[in-house]
Amino acid sequence: MISRETENVSSIDDVVLAFKSLTENSERPYITRDELFANLPQEQAKFCCRKMKAYRDRNGREINNAFDYDDFTRWLFNQQPHATYSYHTSALSSPS
Repeated sequence: MISRETENVSSIDDVVLAFKSLTENSERPYITRDELFANLPQEQAKFCCRKMKAYRDRNGREINNAFDYDDFTRWLFNQQPHATYSYHTSALSSPS
């Protein structure tokens, strides 16, 4: 997943930064569905859309069509399990 941005990945923070680099101006704390599909293989983008939580701003408002890549990445690495996820995956390349 996000292979060109993760060539030298060595930590959770590196994966978070790779997702961030795919966002508009590489500075948003969320990624959109369109950005996922524009930058990832279709199956991986679908996996992310199914598993990522909707992004909420500081006031708790859900941002339309926005996903929380930080929470998702920490979940993948079992650092911050989230109750809404049905299972964990051990590798970024496993879109199952």
